Amino acid sequence: MGHGRKKKRTHAVPTQEEFDDIPKTLVVRSGTVGRSVSALVSDVRQVMQPHTAVKLRERASNKIKDYVAVSNHLGLTHMLLFSQTETGTNLRISRFPRGPTLYMRVEKYALAKDCLRLQKTPHTSAAEFLTPPLIILNNFAGENKGREFKLMTTMLQNMFPAINPSTMRLTDARRVVLFNYNEETGLVDFRHYAVVVKPVGVTKGVKRVILSKNMPSLAQFDDISDYVLREAFASESDVEDGPENSVTLAQDYVGRNNAKNEQRAIRLLELGPRMDLRLMKIEAGLCEGEVIYHNYISKTKEELAEAEHQRQINLTNQARRRQQQDENVKRKKAKKGANNSDSEDDASEEDVRAPKIPEQPHRSAKDDFGGDAYNEDLFEDSESDASMDNEDANDSDADAAPAPKRAKPTKKK
Repeated sequence: MGHGRKKKRTHAVPTQEEFDDIPKTLVVRSGTVGRSVSALVSDVRQVMQPHTAVKLRERASNKIKDYVAVSNHLGLTHMLLFSQTETGTNLRISRFPRGPTLYMRVEKYALAKDCLRLQKTPHTSAAEFLTPPLIILNNFAGENKGREFKLMTTMLQNMFPAINPSTMRLTDARRVVLFNYNEETGLVDFRHYAVVVKPVGVTKGVKRVILSKNMPSLAQFDDISDYVLREAFASESDVEDGPENSVTLAQDYVGRNNAKNEQRAIRLLELGPRMDLRLMKIEAGLCEGEVIYHNYISKTKEELAEAEHQRQINLTNQARRRQQQDENVKRKKAKKGANNSDSEDDASEEDVRAPKIPEQPHRSAKDDFGGDAYNEDLFEDSESDASMDNEDANDSDADAAPAPKRAKPTKKK
């Protein structure tokens, strides 16, 4: 039986070094959340494919230290932690193993199924999730932006693999993740799109002929020109297909007739989900440590220095307690080992002092005297022995009999 052909040029496997440099993100939920938040977690896992655990089943009892313990073994670099409280839904973006951590409030969100339901012809393809998406950061740079924007930009960029335009294959650009900062509302808009190319300079009818695999039905038309000229008037889509919105394909792209050096228009079709995020605070550690930025609380330099001093004191006390606990554990283990050795020595001494006497097998009278080979002469004085036994028994009965009571004397009147 023959084997199938293996594609080596277009399906090159990355080396171990390249695979280690690829960021891998863990998307989990913390605590008890509703169905909508659980569905949002599943949609975000789809966005972060293929370098994430899509079918991960976490427990409500899992702690952050559990994820940190397995991060080095699995090569994880980032964690997206969703949680739900009475005030709303929260998102924490952390970097393994020492932070920092971005605390964000999810003001509004829409699931992927809701985004696809609004489209007339939704675009879905499983092949698009085999490659990581491209990231676009809009309106994050500026002179009036603080250091929190620089840190947020670095965190978001490092969540996705870096690209090299000179060596990148055009077929790997299948999806786009957009982070847009809205200065009016102070929110970060999260969007997820699929990249689609379409022919330019033709009407919708001709596009259907070019893009469709099957010829359209012309039964209701007298001539093919009626079908071509039916939608010859410029529509909203045709207006967008101008020279400024078209590109020349540098390589062969996925799809029908998308060959090299062809003019094509780029379209972005939303896949979902949507999220409107608000940055609340930034901590230096992994969900702990110094507060670098807070959206509502501002401190002076003296207050920041005092907070840092108190944090150092807490870390010193924590290290001292940990060292004391380790010493207590070692002392208890040593004491337990000494007690076990003493008990073993005592048991060995008892075995030496009182050796066990081997049990003798039970022997009956028949074994001692040769079984049934008894001589009648041995029992000839049995009657005399019986009479002696009866006399001894009578003497013992006489000795055991109580003495007669003496009558009390009576006084004479």
